[in-house]
Amino acid sequence: MVAVQPAIAQHQRPHRHAVTVAPKDTPEIKPDMMTLRYKPQAGTLLYNMKTEIDQHVHTDRADLNGMLTGTAQLALHNVSIDYKKGLWSFDRYFTRFEVAGRELSGDSLMLHETQAIFKITRLTFEMRGNEIKRIILDSLKLSNAEAQTNFYFFQPPRMLIPLPDRAVTYGDTWTEHTIDTTQVRDTVNIGTTEGLFVYDVYRTYRLAHLLDTLGTHLAVIVAVDSGAFQGYQSNTITKVALRTHGPLTGSDTTFLDLSSGRVLRRSSHMSIPALVEVPNAPAFTDVLDVRSIVVLSESNAMKIGGE
Repeated sequence: MVAVQPAIAQHQRPHRHAVTVAPKDTPEIKPDMMTLRYKPQAGTLLYNMKTEIDQHVHTDRADLNGMLTGTAQLALHNVSIDYKKGLWSFDRYFTRFEVAGRELSGDSLMLHETQAIFKITRLTFEMRGNEIKRIILDSLKLSNAEAQTNFYFFQPPRMLIPLPDRAVTYGDTWTEHTIDTTQVRDTVNIGTTEGLFVYDVYRTYRLAHLLDTLGTHLAVIVAVDSGAFQGYQSNTITKVALRTHGPLTGSDTTFLDLSSGRVLRRSSHMSIPALVEVPNAPAFTDVLDVRSIVVLSESNAMKIGGE
């Protein structure tokens, strides 16, 4: 027998309603924003510096290769710190400087560049790395002729790169344009060779990422360089005047300690394939490949080696 329920009873059965679950709010992950600044302290920062320059000259007659390595200790000795105005003045100089390698002629060399020691330049910077004032108290001199020619790379590096005014996060970029000149006066070789080199450089900086090393937060700032090089040299005996020009490319990386505001390490690389023009002779190429690394050795040292 089949029981038939009344129509009213059929309509009184409970309906199953679909349950709608409200979606949970997805948390918004905001990128880390940070203001990059230097924080100078009393005392002295000592940096170990090494620069390697490979040179390759190709002419219609021969190929010449040379290599120079400069090793030095660089000091940044604080003179005054004005936190209200955001200014930092310090004396910058080498406490040790050596040049070794092989010249284009094939001769090996090893020189203690004593004329480069304790030659002071007093610099005043804003806390974000803009140079305000430069006073050369005792000019740096290199006795080696090839070192003079490559003085742009052997001179004390600019440890304070410009930092942006605004707060930045990963991937943010900012730019800089500099025109640096280097005068050369070589009396070591035959006669006197004088010259002027101009480095017109555009740099694009980028906050690449942060490193957390044993509780120390480091901002890794990467720069890409581009621009042009030009210069000339003339000799009093040979009467030969050389004109040089070519593009330049490079990159560098800065490790900035966010808590102490100190640069812990800078590494750079630059390449210049230059065309050298000689009157009444075929032009030839002169390729420079430069690598440099500067690492913080000691901070707040009250005495400098050699004192």
